[in-house]
Amino acid sequence: MKGQIKRCAIYTRKSTEEGLDMEFNSLDAQRESCTAYIMSQKAEGWTEVKTNYDDGGYSGGNIERPALKRLIADIEEGKINIVVVYKIDRLTRSLMDFAKLVETFDKFGVTFVSVTQSFNTTTSMGRLTLNVLLSFAQFEREVIGERVRDKIAASKQKGMWMGGNVPIGYQVDGRSLVPDKASWKTVEYIFDKYLELRSVSALKRVLELQEIKSREWVSKKGIVHPACHFSRGLLYKILRNPIYIGKIAHKGKTYEGQQQAIIKPEKWQKVQDILADQSARKRGDENQQDSGSLLKGKIFDRDGNFYSPTYTVKNKKRYQYYINQAVLQYRDKSSSIVSRFPAHTLEEMIDKEIRKQFTVPTRLADLLGAEFESHFEALEFISHHHTKISRGVLLGVVHRVVINPDTFDVSLSIPRLISVLEKYVGVWFPPSPEDAYVTITFPFETNKTKIGAILIQPQGASTDVLALPSEHLERLVQGIVWRNEHFGGKTIRKISQENKCSEAQVRKLITDSLDIKSYRLQTA
Repeated sequence: MKGQIKRCAIYTRKSTEEGLDMEFNSLDAQRESCTAYIMSQKAEGWTEVKTNYDDGGYSGGNIERPALKRLIADIEEGKINIVVVYKIDRLTRSLMDFAKLVETFDKFGVTFVSVTQSFNTTTSMGRLTLNVLLSFAQFEREVIGERVRDKIAASKQKGMWMGGNVPIGYQVDGRSLVPDKASWKTVEYIFDKYLELRSVSALKRVLELQEIKSREWVSKKGIVHPACHFSRGLLYKILRNPIYIGKIAHKGKTYEGQQQAIIKPEKWQKVQDILADQSARKRGDENQQDSGSLLKGKIFDRDGNFYSPTYTVKNKKRYQYYINQAVLQYRDKSSSIVSRFPAHTLEEMIDKEIRKQFTVPTRLADLLGAEFESHFEALEFISHHHTKISRGVLLGVVHRVVINPDTFDVSLSIPRLISVLEKYVGVWFPPSPEDAYVTITFPFETNKTKIGAILIQPQGASTDVLALPSEHLERLVQGIVWRNEHFGGKTIRKISQENKCSEAQVRKLITDSLDIKSYRLQTA
């Protein structure tokens, strides 16, 4: 009796694009073997689906492959019963990715077969066999990676060009770099103008005014990247690249290159000295910025009231805040809007939320408006190296913060963010329009006081607070109560009028309460 129809999908993969333009390539050979295997199982009801799932030029180290994604989508729609591959390493070389794929296959009742390796994924022994095979596949991939890295390092020590984005001013001739007459004058002009202006930002503006742009280039996948204005990050990369003085850089070291120099070494060194001096000054500015007020001029409530930085000093210690101008100017404001925020807490919260976008490559790609597949490696690199960016620098990409009753709307400048990623993480993205912004929204909670008894513990106290003199304890409690009223929107003047005391007394007790390390409210 004829068996039930089992729809078989053939998946093929090749790590490089080399040879794919041939009439009969590696993908065709894999598919031919798989088709023959399916034909041998025709009596069991096996039939090949017409859709081709071919990934040419994609590594087996991850599952970010278009054909594999289409295959998984068809599996989820119930179009596939069996996945057929030539070898298991064509499907994946990663144990972690294999576990995810097997979980998906099991969920939708799909099995898969390797025509050169006999096993059954529905049994524990079959899974063990697969794990062993994949362990060797992953080991082979890592060894190949080590060999490639060693080859690149050895070749660069000999001054050879080993591929990658071709720097402006050169073009590729075989496996060598030769000066590009159409763009090398642009490189010379960039170096000369920087020596004159001593500022990358000023250099960028001059190039834009003169409509001097980078050259158009086409990626290996045929994606055309049109000529565009130079970003600050790209200008830094050009000015620091030793390739223009005939050298090759690799892992922090430079070697004599085989390409012709287009910038004189003494000119290049002068540029490096200026860049180093400017960088040292900026680091000092950033360290100074990290002390507070990183969001100065950028924070507003939903009614447009501005939050200005302020501080108070107690026992030589500075406490910094952002305070709503409506409070300072005795104007009405929404009672649901927080009047002031501790500067460090607010900046830390926004810094953390921005970095959350960096940890998920797909989310970061959407944020930057970048194509995920084309920039996958750069996005992955950022997710592991964004800590190189200091808080002071990262908050510099914030355009505006709007404070709502229970959420923050943080608007980011995409050109500034791209520039920061290029400069501090070393990754490049296509430039975006100067007015490109994106907003991230996230909730927050305020610790608002409730009516009841207050238990307090002064900072550094070694004894029970209740053992303090009663008049001291009373002043501390009163200071906390007034502080919470003030933080809730009441002015100093209004508190003093309600309590029939001087404004100076109110300010003093509120300031004294800043020494309180913690307090807890218990409903009476």
